[in-house]
Amino acid sequence: MSTKQYRVHWGRIVALGLVVGALGTGGFTAARGLRTAQALVNPARIPVTRPSGPDALTGLEDVSFQAAGHRLRGWYVPSRDGTAVVLVHGFADNRTRLLFEARVLAEAGHGVLLFDLHGQGESEGEAVGWGDSEREDVRAALSFVRARPDVAAGRVGLFGFSMGGTTALLVAQEDARVKAVAVAGAFPDLAGDMGSHYGLSTWAVLWGLRRAGIDVDAVRPVDGMCRLEGRPLLLINGGSDPDGPQKLDGRLYRAACEPREQWVVPEAAHGEYAQKDPEGYARQLREFFGRAL
Repeated sequence: MSTKQYRVHWGRIVALGLVVGALGTGGFTAARGLRTAQALVNPARIPVTRPSGPDALTGLEDVSFQAAGHRLRGWYVPSRDGTAVVLVHGFADNRTRLLFEARVLAEAGHGVLLFDLHGQGESEGEAVGWGDSEREDVRAALSFVRARPDVAAGRVGLFGFSMGGTTALLVAQEDARVKAVAVAGAFPDLAGDMGSHYGLSTWAVLWGLRRAGIDVDAVRPVDGMCRLEGRPLLLINGGSDPDGPQKLDGRLYRAACEPREQWVVPEAAHGEYAQKDPEGYARQLREFFGRAL
């Protein structure tokens, strides 16, 4: 074999090796992404513990209602002023995550509905939809509250945390029954949020979510912020949230139309608003829904 032939031969071997390596890496990334997506769609349930003792909520009622064929379970505190707020928890969680918010709002006289999204807590269902299928849950929750005799028509608000906040924004943009919406740690779009977590594996994770039936492209509240059409909006975030690049770059606030407010707890990570500034957080919630409803 001549020197030239030798070089061509080994060049082909190296090129073939690179192709095989790339295919192997791609296959590994795809498999890992599918496993990650499976975990994201089917998180372990967290048990629900009813608040008691000093943490008890006065007048707390066990309630349930139907949403897209699933029985959703929750708690309701009756309204004392004709207003009500529906609270929507986040991923891999349950209604107890929002007990601080519920207590603040109930003490202010609002009716409060805490409930478990489908596939989480004590509610029926299997797969989590990351804000896509959860929209039906929130719409059903609004219908439940609107049918309560203690709640006046047109005086219902929404509060959501993290995935629940994104879902609350999506519903509020489409449902005029929502008079005001406040969200904490909401992400502007699902694909971007996944990108902030999984980097080069994002494409595989999103592929897995789509295979699970999630319409990833529909979970983009940033595209419809002005559809609130004059209904008040409050955006809350933590200054130490590790997801800050997606949540604190102002995309949701900049995309929104007036009236809009933004409040940041400098020392708070994701969901730590009550721990880092309980008085300020409670005041923001009381004043916002007090004005808006």
